[in-house]
Amino acid sequence: MRFSRLVLLTVLPAVLLGCAQPATQYQATSANTELSAQPLGFYTERLARQLFAQLDDSPLWLTRPQIAVSSFLPATALHLRDANSEQRDFANQLSESMLAHGRQFGYPVYEYRLSNQVTLAADYEQALSRQLSEINSQSNANTLLTGTYTLQQDAIIVNARLIHIPSRQVLAAVTDYIPTNVLWGMQQVNKRGEMFYRQSPAGERK
Repeated sequence: MRFSRLVLLTVLPAVLLGCAQPATQYQATSANTELSAQPLGFYTERLARQLFAQLDDSPLWLTRPQIAVSSFLPATALHLRDANSEQRDFANQLSESMLAHGRQFGYPVYEYRLSNQVTLAADYEQALSRQLSEINSQSNANTLLTGTYTLQQDAIIVNARLIHIPSRQVLAAVTDYIPTNVLWGMQQVNKRGEMFYRQSPAGERK
């Protein structure tokens, strides 16, 4: 009886140690994937390259499409009315980056927020507007670049697409991810052991 108890006490810690090691390794790996040293532009350019590469195989186009870009929206809501300021900034910056990449890749891109006239203020000039009454509705754009995003713990899943406006046919579509720490901007990220912590400028740890 004593021999059996001794064998059990000897084997049991080894079994528990063998089960615990993979879990520790997984947690470290998961924590390491949460941070990225790349800026937002790296991910938007990667997204744009994947998207525009598909146009080469599209049977609809003998010439390059005329593109307009709209804000990206949450996939479940399809509007930004309930989004916080960080999500709104991300959605708008994502569309601004895609507009820039589209032009850099050589595609005609149209700015439909352009006002009918430039407004001169005391210390700035305003040429863009969201007021429909101030915008010329005429546009030669026949393709819309738009998309959705889904928030997850470690990353934002972004779905981008190019849509032929007259037929509503999707000419190209791609899904990619952006690590959430890319959007932390003014926050500091520190590492202790195998765990990452982000701290706001006010010193609040999260």
